[in-house]
Amino acid sequence: MALAVLSALVLALTPAAQVQAVAWLIRDAETFSTAAVPLVLLILLVGTGQVLATVDMFTRQRAGIRLQRTLQDSLVHSLARMSPEDMADSSVSADVQVGRDSLQDLGRLPWSVISSLASLVTFVALFVSVWFIAPRAAIVIVLSLLPSVVLFSWAQTRQTKAFGAVGGHLRRTTYLIEQLAQQRSGTEIATFGSGGRLARQITQSQRRADQLLDRLLAQLIHGFLGGGVVGAALLGIALSMIVFSGAGGAGIAAGVLGVLAGIEATRGAGFAIGEVLSATPRVKIFRRVTSSADRPVDAAIVGRVESLEARNVSVRYPGAKAPSLESATIAVRRGEAIALVGANGAGKTTLVRALLGIVATAGGEVLLDGRLASDLALSARLAHFGLMTQEFGRYELSIRDAVTLGTPDGVEVTEEDIWRALAVARMDKFVRNLDEGLDTQIGEQFGGIGLSGGQWQRIALARIAVRGAGVWILDEPTSAVDAEAERDIFQELLQSRRDRITIVVSHRAWTLRGMDRIYVIDNARIVQCGTYEDLVTREGRFRELFSDQ
Repeated sequence: MALAVLSALVLALTPAAQVQAVAWLIRDAETFSTAAVPLVLLILLVGTGQVLATVDMFTRQRAGIRLQRTLQDSLVHSLARMSPEDMADSSVSADVQVGRDSLQDLGRLPWSVISSLASLVTFVALFVSVWFIAPRAAIVIVLSLLPSVVLFSWAQTRQTKAFGAVGGHLRRTTYLIEQLAQQRSGTEIATFGSGGRLARQITQSQRRADQLLDRLLAQLIHGFLGGGVVGAALLGIALSMIVFSGAGGAGIAAGVLGVLAGIEATRGAGFAIGEVLSATPRVKIFRRVTSSADRPVDAAIVGRVESLEARNVSVRYPGAKAPSLESATIAVRRGEAIALVGANGAGKTTLVRALLGIVATAGGEVLLDGRLASDLALSARLAHFGLMTQEFGRYELSIRDAVTLGTPDGVEVTEEDIWRALAVARMDKFVRNLDEGLDTQIGEQFGGIGLSGGQWQRIALARIAVRGAGVWILDEPTSAVDAEAERDIFQELLQSRRDRITIVVSHRAWTLRGMDRIYVIDNARIVQCGTYEDLVTREGRFRELFSDQ
């Protein structure tokens, strides 16, 4: 940074110094002895300017890369600290996207500030140098350079505003291209023979972006034509003033050089100033993202939970006409396994989210071991749970890394822990037969082995097992595995349930047979509760849902 500031300052003063050196050279050029000193000085100034310009360019690139990496580290660590509530917030998601898209621009921002200040120094130094030759011409020279600065600033601001809309179309274009190019989605699309549909959407999205850019560039062309005429006219006046100022040959040559050097030195000043002006909102958003993520309390996983209760819990999402959950009451103790069943949209997922504390409740309370869960920090509350959803992540990492993602930072996981978790998920035999075992890369995107949907689901279940929390919440944990593997997994889950609380969301009747209680949710309310044998013999919503199974 210090080297960049120093080189920018020297470059900013170089045009004015060259003006003085040329004037000196022309005045004393009668003999070699008198011309030697100003000539050497001029050569040094020209050489220094060329060398420093190159050094300045590469110094800025190096520093920009480092700053961009620092900003990226700040962003990803902030994302790592975000709560599930923040991650689910659409406004936070939008801010994060802006932050990601702005990394490169923000990495250049300090150099834009330096360039802007350097341009100011150049303005002042040239003004002073030309003032001693032709004072009025110095004023006009400054005025002749202003249209360029104003235009470039205006252009940068216009581009920043337009790129919001353009960026939306380009992001969609990139997404669609990725669907064609990525192995998994590309194979599926090729199987359907529907790639042409995506290709047409890509063309349409790119055309919309191009149209917006074309309109913007047309506006910039018209603006620069007008500004160029004004700047050229003022420049002509300034040059005329210098020529007819009576300053002599040395003064005229030095003044003309000063004008030309000033134009070159301030060529990019407008863009630099424009970048500084237009970056302000992005800087605010980036700071909002990196400062809003509260670091979670370091809460160790709670491996033993004696009881979990929900008492008259209600949830109403913003903008919804009706509650998504109303007066739900459940109770479960360690060693028990319960199930939540109901049609899609009945309220099962909302109840799960309320238990976890990642959705605001409109009434009621959740208790962990008799203590209000709302009294706990969210990270401490989540430390009681291991959650596996239907939309589990397919992390294309090594098997070791994919499984240990179930544990927070700082928690040591041994190989024995990983193998035990894989055994719970009935995935251990498969992994032991791989040449690289736990270090096997999974997922074909990075050259790893391909897994079936059921195998991915078992890896996700192993993440919950290695976490070892006192409450397991499993949303359709075996929906993608075959019937035999499903029986084995549920047999293991039920046999080992004495060490934890187990809550299962399932649509398969036979998986419910070993549950201690089944809660039937319909239209946001719990309408039945009992064992499988009890519910299947009674008239009610449970029999309606599972009569065909």
